[in-house]
Amino acid sequence: MGPPPLRRAAVASAVRLGSAEARYACACSIEQLLADTAACPTAPTSARALLDEVRQACQDLARAVAAGPGGRFAPPAPGPGFLERAMARTAAYTAGLWQSGAARGDAAAEALLRHATDWKTPECYAYDLADVALVHGQAAAWLAATEEPAPVFVVGIRTGGSYLAPLWAAAVAAAGRTAAPWTSLRPLRTAGQISLVPAETGRLPAALPPGTVVVAVDDQPDTGGTARAVRDALARRYPEARDIVCASPGRTYAVDGAGIRPLTRTSAVREDAGRLWQLLAPADADRLTDRARAGGAVPADATAYRVTPFRGPFLTAYGPRATDPDAAGAGTRPTGQADGTGTRPTGQADATGTAASTPPPTGVLRISPRNTPFSLVADEPATGTPGTPAARPRAYHFRFIGTGPHGAQGAEAVEALGEFLPPVRHHLDGYLVTGHEDGLRPLATELPRMTERHRRQALEAVARYWHALDRLGGLGPVDPTVTYAPRERLATALERLRDRLARPLPVDGAWLDRHLPRRAAFGGTRARVFRTSLPYSHQSWHWQVGAPPAPDVPPVVRRFGLDWIWGGTGPLEAEISSFVVENRLDPADLAALRTAVGDDRAFDAALELAGDALWWNVKSWLRRCLAPSSGTARRIADDLGELARYVTGLR
Repeated sequence: MGPPPLRRAAVASAVRLGSAEARYACACSIEQLLADTAACPTAPTSARALLDEVRQACQDLARAVAAGPGGRFAPPAPGPGFLERAMARTAAYTAGLWQSGAARGDAAAEALLRHATDWKTPECYAYDLADVALVHGQAAAWLAATEEPAPVFVVGIRTGGSYLAPLWAAAVAAAGRTAAPWTSLRPLRTAGQISLVPAETGRLPAALPPGTVVVAVDDQPDTGGTARAVRDALARRYPEARDIVCASPGRTYAVDGAGIRPLTRTSAVREDAGRLWQLLAPADADRLTDRARAGGAVPADATAYRVTPFRGPFLTAYGPRATDPDAAGAGTRPTGQADGTGTRPTGQADATGTAASTPPPTGVLRISPRNTPFSLVADEPATGTPGTPAARPRAYHFRFIGTGPHGAQGAEAVEALGEFLPPVRHHLDGYLVTGHEDGLRPLATELPRMTERHRRQALEAVARYWHALDRLGGLGPVDPTVTYAPRERLATALERLRDRLARPLPVDGAWLDRHLPRRAAFGGTRARVFRTSLPYSHQSWHWQVGAPPAPDVPPVVRRFGLDWIWGGTGPLEAEISSFVVENRLDPADLAALRTAVGDDRAFDAALELAGDALWWNVKSWLRRCLAPSSGTARRIADDLGELARYVTGLR
C-alpha cells in the first residue's frame, strides 16, 4: 500500500527540489518518525536497525548542507531511492504497531505513535527561523574554541533535534571527536511531568569515553523545562561526563538550578539574504515592494504601495491583546516566544496572532514572521476584471506559511487546494502572497440567502475540501480503539475560561453530560487521520463566498487558513462538526452536506460530537485573549452561548 499521502509527498517534494537541504530535511523527518516508532516497547528490532542507517544518512547529508549550494554530495550520498525505501518502511512500522494494538493500555506507546503519525514542523522552518547550514559552522566554531579537546556525544531532542543534531554530529566527526554515534530522544509530557522513554534511554551507550562532553540539541528553549529534564536524565546516565551543554541555532547554553545561562551566541540566519521577513523591521514599503517585484509576487510596474499590518475578524470581534505590537514589522524585532495561537490564514479574511513583548528567560531573540502578516496596498483602484488572474488587485496580502523544504512542501499542498484561494497568488520567501478579492462575504450569513441549487453547490465545495485533505494530507491508519476525552478537555478549558473572564458561562456540567461523550475515537469512524488547519482556522469567517453568481454558475467558495503547517492531526468528523456548528446549518443544509460528504457513519458521529466544536473556540479565547476587557469578556460569553444553543438544538 505504501506510505500515506503526506509521507509520499515529503519524498516527492525533496526529489523535485533536488538540493542537499531538501534531501536532508526529508531524511531528518524520517528520523524523528522512525525514532518515535522504534521507541515503542514492541517495535521490531529491524526498525532500530533502519534507524541507525537513517541517522548515518542524516549525518552524511549534513556535510553536503554545510558545504553550501555548490557543495557536492559526499559518497555514498543517500539519494531518492534510499529516502523512498526508508519512508515506506517507517510508515509500515508505524501502521503495524497501531494495528497490533501496541498503544492499548500503554500511555507512552500511544503518545509515541501519535507523534510518529503527526506532521511536526521544526521551529527553524516555521516560526523561529534559522538557516540550518549555519548550525554546522556554529558547532565547528564551538569545538575550535574549547581549550582542551574532548570527545563529544550529540543528542537531539525531538522534534527539532532531529533536524539540528546531525549538523552538530557532522562537525564533531570532522573534528575527530565523536564519542558515540549521535542519537535523539523524545521527552513525553504526562500528568504535568516531562519524562523520557525507558525503552529509548535504555539503548543509550552504557558508558562514554573519559572526559566526554554531551551536547543536547533542540529548538530554542521557552521555560527550559524540556532541556532541564533531558539534561538531568543524561546526567544520571553519565555521571562521569565532563559537562552537559545544550544548543540551539546560534546559541549554546547551560541549564541548571539557576536557570538557563547563555554560553555562546552567533547569528542563526544569513544577515544579507534580503528575504521578506528580514525587511520587516522597520517596515519599509519600498524595500518590501522591490523584493516582492523581484520575486514575481507583485507586478513589475511603477505602482506605489504602502505597508499595512493585517488585522482580521478575531481582533475586530474581541479586541487586541494587551501585547499587540503597533507595527507590521514587530514580529521580526527582538521578541519573546510567540504564544503559538494566532491564526496563520492564507487569504485576506482571517485573524492573526501577535508576538509576546516580554523576552523568555533565555533572552533569546527569535524571528517569527508568522505573527506579523502584512499587506501592500496601492492607493489607485484595481485594474482588470475582478476574479481573473489577469487582474491587478489593489492590495496583496502576505502570510507566512513556512520556509525551507517544509515550507515548500506546504506551499505545494496549498497550491493543490487552489480552488479555495484567490486566483492571484504567489509563494515567496515562505510567504503565500494573495491578491485581494473584493466582494467576499461570510458563507454563514450568505447560505440562507442563496438558492437551493447554490447552497448545495457551496456545501459540495466544502466537502471537496475535506476530501482533498484526505487525499493530500492523509497520515494513515490508527488503532480504532484509541480514544480521547472530549468532555474532560472541554470542561478543563471552560474552567480556565471562567476564571479568565471572571464571570459565569452559559455552559455547565449538565450541558457537557448531555452533549459530549466521555470518550471518542481518535481516528473517527474510519480509524484514519489527516493533517488539518482546524486548530487555528475553525471560526466561521474562514469560509467565504463571492458575489451572487448567475443561476447556472456555481458560487465562488474561499477557504482561509487552509495551510496546515501549524495545524494538527484529526479525523473527518472534527472538520464536519466544527463547520456545522460554526455555520449554524439548518436541517435542509445539514441534509445537503450529508449527501456531499457521502459517509453517513462519519456524518452521524460528527453530529454526536457537535459539542466538541466549542473546544476550538475556547482554546483560541484562552490563548489569544490574555487580559480581556469587560466588553470582550461579555462578547466571548455571548458567542459561547450561541454555539451551545445551536448544539442543543441539534438534539
